Amino acid sequence: MSELPPSNEKQSSSKMSRRGFLTGVGANAVVGYLGYEALKEAPPVEETAEEVEQIPNIETAEALPASESFNKEKEGWQKWWALHFNELLFVDSEGAPVGEVIPFQDFIVDRQRTGADGLPEVFKYRLGPGRMNDEGLLSDNIAGEWIRYVRAIQARETGVPTQELQQRNVTEEFESTLKRVDEPELVESIKDAAAGGNGIESMVDIVQYYGMNPDKKVRGDSQERTRAVYLQEEITFHNKVPQVVQDELRGYIVGLAAQESRFNGGLPKNSATAEGILQLVDDVREENGFNPEQRLTFTQEVDVAGKHLSNVYTRVRHWMKNELVENQSGNLVKQERMETHTRLRELFPSGEEGEQQWQKYFLTPCMVNAYNAGSWTVGACLHEFVAAHSQDELQELVGENPGYDLFRSFTHFAKSCEVSRFTRNYGDDAQAYFVSIAAASEELRTVQNIV
Repeated sequence: MSELPPSNEKQSSSKMSRRGFLTGVGANAVVGYLGYEALKEAPPVEETAEEVEQIPNIETAEALPASESFNKEKEGWQKWWALHFNELLFVDSEGAPVGEVIPFQDFIVDRQRTGADGLPEVFKYRLGPGRMNDEGLLSDNIAGEWIRYVRAIQARETGVPTQELQQRNVTEEFESTLKRVDEPELVESIKDAAAGGNGIESMVDIVQYYGMNPDKKVRGDSQERTRAVYLQEEITFHNKVPQVVQDELRGYIVGLAAQESRFNGGLPKNSATAEGILQLVDDVREENGFNPEQRLTFTQEVDVAGKHLSNVYTRVRHWMKNELVENQSGNLVKQERMETHTRLRELFPSGEEGEQQWQKYFLTPCMVNAYNAGSWTVGACLHEFVAAHSQDELQELVGENPGYDLFRSFTHFAKSCEVSRFTRNYGDDAQAYFVSIAAASEELRTVQNIV
């Protein structure tokens, strides 16, 4: 099973992006569920004149931002996106890759048994990754004894304790893909790869098949662009969203779609009412003037997604300054928590440069995270995160030059935060959501030779 299957945006109880990401790529370009807010009873959010003030773009600081821990975890997910269906990857407790990718292979090991004479004897035992089907693909879960064996080898060779090694693979997602009777070309390409050919063998390959396939151009697009190119070029945001945030979102939107649907437009509506390439839920479609039961075209999805992202910008900023609490009667009421926003913003320099760093390295990731977990959930976890740390401790997480490490620290804190029903909605999937999207973006950019 995929470590991060397409998720519900409303809640995550268990379960990319630079400017010009696809510029000039044309049809050879390089997916994500834009969810709705989880609780309908939340009070409406109004944008103030102060909040819509635009911050002009400036040149990025020359010093490298503090993103070391984030980049290590991103590398672990980037290797997952590139992982072949017949390989296994280990990461450590921080999500960083450990050792080399391990191919599915048999090992001949010594085992002991009781012989005919009643005495112990050693014999040769073939230890394999599991049962294979006729196409040479794993047809069931990876054998536990095989995983334990290769985990012990990896621990011995790398010095990382076995209990800290977590395995990742893509076998179940490929097993599911092979059942797609409506995509015979995709199925045959996977089988070709299993037979030693040059077919589809990784998650990135699947994303490319759906999102960059010249045979899957966007219907009604006069420029005949692929889904990924159309999405990256055509998504638009309200002018209340600062330009630096728009640029970041425009880059990450392709990786977000890869994360959510792999650009597969044929996914059925799930139990959370999400459907389509951007996995928009019924409430989002209704909020934007569509019948919630109506399946949108891709061009309609892109239009709604841009409007929804613009709304989420407002909502995330609002719930950084306020929270929902239950009063004595058990009803939800809004309570001001300005200190959270103030303390977080003070971690970044003042002035235009600091504002741009704040928007790029913290506000935008929180927005993307909110599409998966919900703005109220992200806001509630932010309040607890700030309350649990002194300002000096938070500043140490930021480092000398702000980067993504502060946001990463927040996500790891939030996944174990169980203070309220809002914070309990945030789980492992929400923690890994943004970093996986960033990794997908990086890997797609790499394989497409995108500058």
